[in-house]
Amino acid sequence: MLIRSLIALIVLSSLTLGGCHVSGELENQAYVLVLGIDRAADGQLLLTARVPQIGKGKPGEESGGGDYLAFSANGADWPHALDALERATPRQMNLSHIGMIVVSEALAKEEGFGELIARIAKTPHLYTTARFAVCAGQASEFIGAMKTVIGTRLSSEISAMLDHYVRQGFVPDGIFADACYLSRSIYGDPAAILCLLMPGEAPAVSMIDPIGSPDAGIQSPMRQRYEGAALFRQGRMVGTLDAGQTRLLNLIRGSIEALPFECDGKAFTLTTEGRPHLSVDLEDGGAALSLRVRLTTLDDVCAEDARRLEARLASSLIDVIRECQRLGAEPFGFSEAAAGHFATVPDWLASDWREQYRRANVTVQVEIHSVEAQ
Repeated sequence: MLIRSLIALIVLSSLTLGGCHVSGELENQAYVLVLGIDRAADGQLLLTARVPQIGKGKPGEESGGGDYLAFSANGADWPHALDALERATPRQMNLSHIGMIVVSEALAKEEGFGELIARIAKTPHLYTTARFAVCAGQASEFIGAMKTVIGTRLSSEISAMLDHYVRQGFVPDGIFADACYLSRSIYGDPAAILCLLMPGEAPAVSMIDPIGSPDAGIQSPMRQRYEGAALFRQGRMVGTLDAGQTRLLNLIRGSIEALPFECDGKAFTLTTEGRPHLSVDLEDGGAALSLRVRLTTLDDVCAEDARRLEARLASSLIDVIRECQRLGAEPFGFSEAAAGHFATVPDWLASDWREQYRRANVTVQVEIHSVEAQ
């Protein structure tokens, strides 16, 4: 009799703990897809969450038609702001599907921003799942204007859109985990995705085309633009690169395979041959940075045109490196090459590498081979 009673109790418990648990149902979850962080007018931290309305479509799917809500809340610091956002959201807030964290440029330039993102990184799900972007203007306004353009789900659209822009080289592959790690690193610095919200309700017009020509506009129904990189130095934003400069940054980092480039009014499509080679010479008490890049093109290029193209691209690469040197930001990977010259971390720290990097000479060698000419 006792055994039967125990079996009945176990069965009853399993039914109670099964699918009837109301708070665990999809309709009772507020899945945050994008999280914005601003500094409010009163000095507090302002968080904004973009959340889909679930339940109008198939079970477990986001509803179509742009049915999304934005919730905002203030707090004195990250824990208080996150707690306030939880209270402002009328369902259980779920960060497991977050695709992007957007911070305002003003906040990213504050002293102590590195400590803030280190604190945010301790929040479950945020460290490894989200891309990291800096917005010119208020992140809350940027997120509030987000909607689906191609497809029906904002979560998949954000991922597909940023993957596309990264492959094209318009933005760096700014992963939040990388930003957290490199902000506290004794070596290099992170580069985040740069974005802005175009004014008005009319289709946005960008004056940057795939080869960097300033006189060709791009029309889009999106008010959000993702073009360029936000540069950081030891956890704090110090400057930006435009889309054309960011493509060259991504070429140096070895994160793109094709590079549209213009020389003497002609457009060329260049393809990389292996990863670029970065090296650092620390002899004679100074630093010298060297970069070697090998590319091919399907365009019919004679030897003379190839030499001019090489010189123009080398000059453009040097300009991007020098701009980052001026800002004191090192997003390329030269630091890792330089660190190999030192036996211990204390030796590395004593070398004052960052100051050497800022003053270093730069040499770039570009080799371009035409498939048609071979």
